[in-house]
Amino acid sequence: MISTWVYFVVFVLAIIITVTLIGCLLTIIAIWTRPVLRKLVNVPLASLSCADILYSIIGPALWIPVFLHPQWEPPGALCWLQGYLNPVLWGVSVSHMMCIALQRYFIVCTNSTRLKSKRVLFGMLFLTWLVSIIAYLPLHVMEEVKLDPKFKRCSLGATPNILGKFIPMFITVIIPYITALTCYVLIYNHVRKSKKRVKANAVNPSNRLVVNYSRGEGGSAGPSTKTVSANEANSSEDLDGGVWMGVCDSSSRDVNNQKPTQQPKIDSEPGKTKRIMVAEMSDQTGSNEKQQHSQDKDSSPSDEKQKNDDDDEPGKPKGGLQVATLAGPACPRVPQNQGNASQNSSAERQITKMTLILFAVYTACCMPMTIMVLFSSQVPSEAFLVGQVLMALNGALNPIVYGLMNKNIRQGYKHIWNKIVSFITRQTR
Repeated sequence: MISTWVYFVVFVLAIIITVTLIGCLLTIIAIWTRPVLRKLVNVPLASLSCADILYSIIGPALWIPVFLHPQWEPPGALCWLQGYLNPVLWGVSVSHMMCIALQRYFIVCTNSTRLKSKRVLFGMLFLTWLVSIIAYLPLHVMEEVKLDPKFKRCSLGATPNILGKFIPMFITVIIPYITALTCYVLIYNHVRKSKKRVKANAVNPSNRLVVNYSRGEGGSAGPSTKTVSANEANSSEDLDGGVWMGVCDSSSRDVNNQKPTQQPKIDSEPGKTKRIMVAEMSDQTGSNEKQQHSQDKDSSPSDEKQKNDDDDEPGKPKGGLQVATLAGPACPRVPQNQGNASQNSSAERQITKMTLILFAVYTACCMPMTIMVLFSSQVPSEAFLVGQVLMALNGALNPIVYGLMNKNIRQGYKHIWNKIVSFITRQTR
């Protein structure tokens, strides 16, 4: 008599199969039809979805009849196909994790553009399928494939050829998993070091600009000085009627009419003080101009000569342009496409987070079964049943991760689903 536990497992498997088929089909269609998703970075996701669909059909879909009818045995060809494709698709899935991790590593941690080539990426995906297909073929040709009562599926579980089973598993499962894990550890260390450098640069005072702002005050004998500290990325700032120009700025402004003026030359040699011309309007400029205009009518040539001589006196402030001293390193030139680069960087970080979560989900769902297969003689059949359900669950969780972590894929799901619903609605009317 079939227990309630078995019926519960069958019900869970039916839900997993349904979610896997719908989610993976939506993923493939969305990536294929949506122009915003038709990118190289999404090609491994479409290929992995194909593997998940095949596994849900060959694996869990054929487990259900065995659970409900323990005496039933699938036909010989179907049993061989199931026993062969189960480990092949298992290896294909973990090889895809390795391919995605390598792609993330080269994008995040290096400046290499090798994996941005279509030829290289499609070659890697082709090998992920080919290596697993070839690795398991000789063993399943030489050994007998039959229904294993412990696994509740067709497999080579009863074969004494332990080395023959371990070698293809080592090639297609263990090596790709260790490679993917190593790539994500390297990515994590790279990001952590980058954050530390950013924090250190934000706190370090040497990365700030100190501006000694000199300004003449009316008829005073010497200029008054103000010191202003600002980040390197700052643009011009008004200081009591004057304007100073940061190193990164391309133009200064005239205070009255806000028109751009010519950029001053800045000494950018390391270790030297940067000097920059600061456009400044004195508080008494307007009143001085009025007084000068009224006096011009009554001034004689000798008075004009005396005024010119007074203007040429050294050390006397002229009230127009003053010199400011900038201490600190020159900030780098900001490219014009900085906004686009920032958006791309944010998108790359989000993709990296998504692929890392995919790898974590795969580890939680598939690694327990991997460990149990290595020690199959010491593992009870109930544990194998739980491990197989977890492996099937991995295919259903992948599309959910895509939709939660990628806005474009989520919008693609909604677009396709709305079209399907509208089509069904029109047909039923």
